[in-house]
Amino acid sequence: MAKNKPLLLAGLAAGAYAYFRKKENRDKAIVAFNNTKAKVNSYMEAQKHNNSDLTATGNPDPQDIPDNKMVSEGALTSVQYYNEEVQEKTKKSTEETK
Repeated sequence: MAKNKPLLLAGLAAGAYAYFRKKENRDKAIVAFNNTKAKVNSYMEAQKHNNSDLTATGNPDPQDIPDNKMVSEGALTSVQYYNEEVQEKTKKSTEETK
């Protein structure tokens, strides 16, 4: 395979020369390249702006008030649930022992 590599490259170069020899083909290639470049750039810009909800996971923004409110309410809800469960169990156990 190593012996055929220079021959393959020479064949590709000759084919490219034959194709790009005509002005019409060069213009088509330039238009195709510019279209591809524009599509890649728009895709890259879309990827920059489409952050998922998981982007802030573990690193919340202190200025994000709705997120902070949600987190604080969630923490209070779980604590309240835990307290109710523990208090009910202790009330039941103290009533049963009396």
